[in-house]
Amino acid sequence: MDNLFGLAFEYKLIYIFEIRDESHKDLLKIGDTTIQTDEFIDNLSPNCRILNQAAKKRIKQYTNTAGVSPELLHTEVAIRTVKDKNGEPALKAFRDYHVHRVLENSGIPKKKLKNSTSREWFEVDLQTALKAIEAVKKNQYNLSDSTSDIFTSIIFRPEQQEAIEKTIEQFKSGNRMLWNAKMRFGKTLCALEVVRKSGFKKTIIITHRPVVDSGWYEDFGKIFHGMGNYVYGSKNSGYTVEQLLVLDKSFVYFASMQDLRGSDAVGGKFDKNNAAFSLDWDFIIVDEAHEGTTTALGNEVIKNIVKENNGYETKFLALSGTPFNILRDYEDNIYTWDYIMEQRSKKRMGFRAFWRPQSV
Repeated sequence: MDNLFGLAFEYKLIYIFEIRDESHKDLLKIGDTTIQTDEFIDNLSPNCRILNQAAKKRIKQYTNTAGVSPELLHTEVAIRTVKDKNGEPALKAFRDYHVHRVLENSGIPKKKLKNSTSREWFEVDLQTALKAIEAVKKNQYNLSDSTSDIFTSIIFRPEQQEAIEKTIEQFKSGNRMLWNAKMRFGKTLCALEVVRKSGFKKTIIITHRPVVDSGWYEDFGKIFHGMGNYVYGSKNSGYTVEQLLVLDKSFVYFASMQDLRGSDAVGGKFDKNNAAFSLDWDFIIVDEAHEGTTTALGNEVIKNIVKENNGYETKFLALSGTPFNILRDYEDNIYTWDYIMEQRSKKRMGFRAFWRPQSV
């Protein structure tokens, strides 16, 4: 007897496939489609026959070109647990663009194909794509707290190790430190190592150059590899301070001085960044500290982020290659590494004093 009531359930499913030709080399496409079935969701395991058939049918609709042979790599039901308006857990479908957003927030942009309007291709391996799906299911906005199968350990040069240790020691009795270090010293990696070794739970990076967000994010992945209790956040990477606080994890948050200066909390015109200004931060890193922090607005931003004399021990690290206009603010709490010192070190070490990654 025919089913008079039709198929009982409708689900969204996510699929990943590749096309093995030169124009799609090293690219994966992440899409979604709808499936109607009388199967319960518990019976729809990843890559099962029903899901694969539905995905292949959808893929065939836009790859029905002679000589093109798409290879299906993964399928699964697109569902995650969220909180409803009463704060209770509820199941909700998600879409392919949620997965795309996680990848883009993680510094993996979409690839535009020549003579194609498709916008769902990414230069990414299958394992990373699967982690992006998993991140969506966990209501995460980037991959900063996901582990990678490839890990490169960081071997710090002697001068870098000295800067890190001197800063940690200084913070035992004081709250402020300046690194007067030339370009390519590795200030980003070293500053994040201070975060890791000190166990700071709430760290904010402030810079006058918002374009370096991606560099901080990349180095965060190197220092905090495999540490799922640390998350990187910024407006570009999908997290606000409020969202990071909800995660109840330690985090490093990147903010631009320009954005902070526009907040009404410091005399700007816009109602924004309230959580950043109200939070008691454990550690504040100001990158290129000689830029944008000596103006009236810049000073107001720093003053409202640091909140001196409020009883909370916030540590402060200024980074600069040319800090001549702020040296007087740090007395003896300065670590210096200049061009002359670098040349002497190279000569002493036989030109072997460069940072070198070592795979483990």
